[in-house]
Amino acid sequence: MSFTDNKGSEASLEKKRKGGFWLRKWDSIDVTTVFLFLGMHILAICAPFMFNWGAIWVALVMEVITALGVTIGYHRLLTHKSFKIPKWLEYIIVYCGLHAGQKEPIYWVSVHKYHHKYVETEKDPHTPKEGFWFSHIGWLFDNEYIAAKAGESRSGDYSNVPELKAQWFYRFLHSTYIWHKVSLAILLYILGGFPYLAWVMGIREVAIHHFTYFVNSVCHTWGERPWNTSDTSTNNWWIAICTYGEGWHNNHHAFPKSARHGLEWWQFDLSWEIIKFLETIGLATDIKLPTAADKERLKVRLDNTKQTKRK
Repeated sequence: MSFTDNKGSEASLEKKRKGGFWLRKWDSIDVTTVFLFLGMHILAICAPFMFNWGAIWVALVMEVITALGVTIGYHRLLTHKSFKIPKWLEYIIVYCGLHAGQKEPIYWVSVHKYHHKYVETEKDPHTPKEGFWFSHIGWLFDNEYIAAKAGESRSGDYSNVPELKAQWFYRFLHSTYIWHKVSLAILLYILGGFPYLAWVMGIREVAIHHFTYFVNSVCHTWGERPWNTSDTSTNNWWIAICTYGEGWHNNHHAFPKSARHGLEWWQFDLSWEIIKFLETIGLATDIKLPTAADKERLKVRLDNTKQTKRK
């Protein structure tokens, strides 16, 4: 598939702004996404009325495993290539991430690469400049808007992830994503009935979704900025705890390829601790970390900015 004309993309974006979010034309992907999102939240609301220790423990264990599949697999491994692991382990970790409910790797990695490439510009898929709500979850429900921002055809050609498109495993996940979710839901219902669906497909996914999207919204709004990046990214300690290290977002934007996001000893980063463990047992190699020169360069830039403001 080919890229759309830039003027066409700009016209589409302008039309969206005039029509507003709710009055625009909704395509089938948008409607499906809304119903899945609403269904997930309805299940979460039902969960407290179906207290079940088995369901709670399964939800907790799966929350950790699937969320780490996103932070370690989708984000640090596939998107930023911060380290290398054997293919069999890569596929296992990424498949765990698939069940976090944030779509499949080709889509996720493509969107995140565009976020870094065009951060806080017109082409950033979830730019905070469109408002807090939009950067948090609003962008999820507008398939055409994301495609227009990225400059792709409406259905998307994912031209920025050729390495994933070249692998049968990721093509398979891309074309069969919804069936993996359906299969998990059926399995959970067989194991424990509706309480398992409510806690695992409801509470667990709601928590993972909103904590992840807080990185897009909260961590571009409130927090500390130890590094003078070209965007408004911030470090937020409570988001970091809830997202296993992703909340050290200003650190991440300063050094995108770093496998470690919590750069200070007190910045706990569970994802990094697991990557270190994989290195210790010989499974993780070529781990990328910022050098002293990298850090010094950004510190100098920050000092120069402070001096300019004083003047």
